[in-house]
Amino acid sequence: MIRFLSALLACCSLLLLSGCAGYNRGSIVPEQLRTIHVPAFENHTNYPMVGSIAAQQFLDTLIEDGTFKLAPYDTARLRVQVVIKDIISDSIRYDRNNAILPTEYYMTLSAHLYVYDAITGQSYIEGKPILATESMLTRDQYQTSIMDTLPRLSRRLAKALLDELQTIQ
Repeated sequence: MIRFLSALLACCSLLLLSGCAGYNRGSIVPEQLRTIHVPAFENHTNYPMVGSIAAQQFLDTLIEDGTFKLAPYDTARLRVQVVIKDIISDSIRYDRNNAILPTEYYMTLSAHLYVYDAITGQSYIEGKPILATESMLTRDQYQTSIMDTLPRLSRRLAKALLDELQTIQ
């Protein structure tokens, strides 16, 4: 009986350890590609602060993640360009007493991501569309609600941009 329990314990331990066999700690991005330059985002929307808010959220996300190190233009291996294309709002809920007046929207921020290698000139990501969506309550103040939602929406966009950067090999 003791032999059987020992064999069972050994098999369970082996199965548990084999599940971690393919696990790799850290990022798959090569060390030499981890210095990055991020300029201000180009803003093609009708809202003047979108580019700066989104760029700041992206920089904060890069710093928090720690995979990439921010560097000046001359010394960075990777150079990033992000073009904010549009903000789209779709109404999803209306006031109970007024079926014409929306009270909640889904706001979507769309951007295009470009990443290239400063040394080799190789383009890693060429204008890939990236989308981020967040819900927005208007409280009868549409413009104010957009400005209140932009930081959260930009943070979602920043995380989606970082996810794309993490795939570079």
